[in-house]
Amino acid sequence: MTGVDGIRCGDSTTALPGTAGGLVLDGAFPAVVEDVERGIFAGTVTLRSSGAELSGVTSPEADVVVARAGQVVVEPLVKDAVGRPVQLSPGDVVELGASGGLASCTGSGMLPPGPYEVHAVVVITRDD
Repeated sequence: MTGVDGIRCGDSTTALPGTAGGLVLDGAFPAVVEDVERGIFAGTVTLRSSGAELSGVTSPEADVVVARAGQVVVEPLVKDAVGRPVQLSPGDVVELGASGGLASCTGSGMLPPGPYEVHAVVVITRDD
């Protein structure tokens, strides 16, 4: 399963894929990461159909990009996962796990304390 292709360290977050019409993606992540030693943090994302019919395959977990001032500082974690089918009708909701890394993609170790932006991306390969 592939996720966010082509997003690299230092890229602008404007390069992330946009939202498909009729779908809403909401994320819930910790405001503060207490266990920095693990090198990852976890949350959930909810994909909701606000009118779109959608059938396809997605990854079992959302891709997570960490940014600071609009620049990618942590790329999505590498995953080796089997795709999961997803089918959404108006009003349907799908919840997915979402994990992100804390190691800077520049190779300088863990991110220093401070404010960061968390961007979750769910890529769906449509059946049609």
